[in-house]
Amino acid sequence: MLKKLYSKKGQVSMEMGILVASAVAVAAIASYFYAVNVKYSDTHAGETAKNTSNALINVTENVCGNISEITIP
Repeated sequence: MLKKLYSKKGQVSMEMGILVASAVAVAAIASYFYAVNVKYSDTHAGETAKNTSNALINVTENVCGNISEITIP
């Protein structure tokens, strides 16, 4: 009689179900945050690229301005 009330197979099955459900929940939460970050990542991408380009131009102009003469032997 006690064997019918307590089943190890049912316990393992329930534990596996909880494990799978928690893995699905974690994956759903992670994908949501990934999608949100990807959506907002390009908000200032053009402005950042322009600032980087301008900084490189300024450095190049400073270095080239310090060269007074190029001699070829």
